[in-house]
Amino acid sequence: MSDVRWFQELKEDPRLKTRVKVENYLLVQLGMRPCSQTTMPVDLPSAEEMGSTIDRMMSPKMGQIKGEPDPRRRLAAIASLKKEMRAAYNQVVKASEQYRAHLDWAAALRLRTRIVDIRPTVQEVYVFKERRLGGELKRLMKEREKIRKRAYARASPGMDRVRLAYPEEFEGSWLRDLGEILGYPECCVDAYASDREGGLNVEERAATQLEESLRAGEVDPMAYYVGYFFPCTPDCEAALFKGKEGLSRLADLDPSWGNLYSTIVVENMENIRRQPEVIARYRARAQGDLGGRP
Repeated sequence: MSDVRWFQELKEDPRLKTRVKVENYLLVQLGMRPCSQTTMPVDLPSAEEMGSTIDRMMSPKMGQIKGEPDPRRRLAAIASLKKEMRAAYNQVVKASEQYRAHLDWAAALRLRTRIVDIRPTVQEVYVFKERRLGGELKRLMKEREKIRKRAYARASPGMDRVRLAYPEEFEGSWLRDLGEILGYPECCVDAYASDREGGLNVEERAATQLEESLRAGEVDPMAYYVGYFFPCTPDCEAALFKGKEGLSRLADLDPSWGNLYSTIVVENMENIRRQPEVIARYRARAQGDLGGRP
């Protein structure tokens, strides 16, 4: 089957979000970014439904744990719960057509994948072309495990839940390595890593910058060329270049892909503007969580 046919079928496949099709598959296949990161099940079309199903399946066990006064029994119950959560994830998410579609399309577009377990009900799927990136990702994920083990060993009752659950998000060297693999502009990676290391809220910083720029005039959304990316500034030339280059290549492939991408980057920009609200809701929910699905 010709590449043109593949691209048309990809456009029509309802099992993947449009943003994911463009940013995480086409831009990698076209050489516009070396690697993409997809979070399961968050980036699936039925993410909310899947998450609710898993929550319902785990609800009875969660109630038992919260009512267990004995610390040792509680720890044993939590360990058992995590195994059950992984089994539920396999049943609800991994067995779904939407999950399978990601692997099918990676193969169809001649892309490589590396799947990493993050939490009992969360996985990351990395999609890339060059074999060497698989080795770099493997090394980086091993380093993440070391960082997490150190964080767990130093855990204290008053420790921030996010820092305990995702300690690698506060390790500058780890963030810089991941940013390089994902092909983000160096200036943006440095700003993100420095903010995290310094305890600054990246989401607040990016949202404030964007709000100020919007009040001052128009903002070119091409700087927000992929989702969940925080440019160092809303007018970062390196980020704008990547966005405009991606738009040009997609439009050359098919004008309709270019039109879709133009809509996607606007949505990405709006998501950055709203990100502090999203994080606040997540943190409120996490206060009562036992380390399960974020």
